[in-house]
Amino acid sequence: MEYNIIISGIGGQGVLTVARILGEAALYSGIKVRMSEVHGLSQRFGSLFAHVRMGEQVYGGLVPMGKGNMLLALEPAESLRYMHYMKKGGALVLNKNPIEPPQVSMGLFNYPNLLKIKDIATEKFGLRVIEVDAKKIAAEAGGELAQNSAMLGAALEIPGFPLTREAIVYAVRKVISSRYADINIKAIDLGSEETKKIVAAIF
Repeated sequence: MEYNIIISGIGGQGVLTVARILGEAALYSGIKVRMSEVHGLSQRFGSLFAHVRMGEQVYGGLVPMGKGNMLLALEPAESLRYMHYMKKGGALVLNKNPIEPPQVSMGLFNYPNLLKIKDIATEKFGLRVIEVDAKKIAAEAGGELAQNSAMLGAALEIPGFPLTREAIVYAVRKVISSRYADINIKAIDLGSEETKKIVAAIF
């Protein structure tokens, strides 16, 4: 078994936290895991990504080009930077809520249309796009900061994803403050439930 995940986002979204949760969940499950350091600028609006690789024959921390199983995109436009890492038929789990950088409001460039992002993913890279309204799900769970947990809940529904809800919940309780753990676990369950029908239609 080999399963490769890239997490993309911007500074302040918790890219490293998501990577740590996946790593802890893999260890809990008895799965060998390798993680890269977070690459990019950690300040607000800086582009960030991290690699998480699982499997007995995985020895390096970086996902090889064309070998990614899942791109977990916490910010939609940031997914464009890393689609080429994915294998054809791989999953793009896409938070549909954009965070536009100041350069957009300054008129220096245009933010890419969400439909265009999805078209590039499907037509150019052959990815299966699972669109998640993580902001809405997190609000329903009781806290907007739980968007990443909503994304993890969606990831649980992707065929072939090697981690269970039990493992993810264990990792959330280990990585996230106990004050916010229950809200995040609720977001996981809501994200999972809202993604089931989408996944059934795509896979």
